[in-house]
Amino acid sequence: MPTLTDGVLFGLVILVLDFLAWRFTSHKSDQTRLAFRALMFGLSSYVLFSYGMNPLRAAPWQDEPPRHLLAQLLEVVWWLQGARLATIVLDRTVLPATWHKERLFQDVLGALVFLAAGVGAIAFVLQLPVRGLLATSGALAVVLGLAIQSTLNDVFSGVVLNATQPFRLGDWITIGEVEGKVVESNWRATSLLNGQGNIVMIPNSVAARTNIVNANEPSHTHGISVVLPVKPSIRPSIVLEALANAAASSEDVLSEPKPLVSVRHATNDAIEYEIVCYVDALRKKIDVRNDLFDLAHRHLLSHGVVLRPLSVPEPAVERADEKHRLLRSVTIFQNLDDDEILELETKLTMHKIDAGDTIYTAADESGHELHILARGVAKVIVPKDGVEIELRRLAPGDSVGQSGILAGLRTDVVVRALTRVTVFRLDKTALTPILARRPEVEKEMCRLLSEHHQTEKLLLASPANVDGSSGGLLQWIRDGVRRFHALTL
Repeated sequence: MPTLTDGVLFGLVILVLDFLAWRFTSHKSDQTRLAFRALMFGLSSYVLFSYGMNPLRAAPWQDEPPRHLLAQLLEVVWWLQGARLATIVLDRTVLPATWHKERLFQDVLGALVFLAAGVGAIAFVLQLPVRGLLATSGALAVVLGLAIQSTLNDVFSGVVLNATQPFRLGDWITIGEVEGKVVESNWRATSLLNGQGNIVMIPNSVAARTNIVNANEPSHTHGISVVLPVKPSIRPSIVLEALANAAASSEDVLSEPKPLVSVRHATNDAIEYEIVCYVDALRKKIDVRNDLFDLAHRHLLSHGVVLRPLSVPEPAVERADEKHRLLRSVTIFQNLDDDEILELETKLTMHKIDAGDTIYTAADESGHELHILARGVAKVIVPKDGVEIELRRLAPGDSVGQSGILAGLRTDVVVRALTRVTVFRLDKTALTPILARRPEVEKEMCRLLSEHHQTEKLLLASPANVDGSSGGLLQWIRDGVRRFHALTL
């Protein structure tokens, strides 16, 4: 029987401590776990070699079966402890840092080390003939290989994928028809987190045989495609110009590579047009794509092209007048009735401005006029330290000068045409009669303008002593409106 003098009990105590450390030590403290494992392996080696239980030869006490069996157990466990410690050390010193999060190479390396440790334990501790064992295991491996052929295919495909690295953890990729974020890549499958928040596991053999699209590469350009079907009776040059202006209206779209607008496909029922453009960050793709659909709708509508379902007959509806539609798009005019909108329509004047020319500036008389962009693209800039800083782009339906026509406030912004544009202007004298007749409209206009100021920074210049709260700003705007339009205070 084991005694306190033969080292077997010491070895068993060390084995129990090693198990408890593996079971209850936090996975976050990797350094502590590694240090404790190294300590336990060192103590185990000291006990075994000190008490005659050399793991490089057969276990002693063959005439005492219980002690001999326990000694064999401790020597075999010593080989496994060494394999585990060697796996961790090799993983930290041999494998590249980029592979530390990949389970596949860690599992393969660990399997090879444990296989070598198992062969060593069988040869030295159990004294079994390794050659015969290898021959038997070779035949068994053939049988198992045929039985688990698909699994082995996944394993080797995973090795190829991890070696060539078409994607990394955290990349947004498309494998076949599945799109998602890579959250894990192991020896069996690649796991993607899709847009619905579900985990999709794709076998490595399937991933290796299909197309893989990595949206994170290259890191500085990310493509966006927007496809729109338009009825074939519309002249293509009109649609192409409108879609090109839609791409130019988004400040997040890169100028290089240049956006491309083309006819993608034509049938008897529709012509498909495609906008292909690029952004500099993957996180912008969804927002810019959504914005492009809205901008395309606005630019097409400015040319009289209405997007509608092409599978049903075109409804016989009366199209709204362009001036009426533009005035309704202005924030401060939302609460005017149709007669008042019609009154303002008669005061609108149309102006065509070439690309590069100035549309609006506070330095001239246009500072007290409302400018509504009907066609084309413009940009809002502000001069600062001799440099023009672009604030935003204007598309059909956008306006500038609401604070000027309503309250007589001038801003430092300048609006310049990026393409040839059509602009409708409305002077402040057209608005004065409406404000005089309807004080409630004046109040609502001021409220809308104050809300507009909160979202459109720098487009309304308020003095430094104005209270930034909505009440203080609203009262300041109302006082400015009454003074500017000579209304009763």
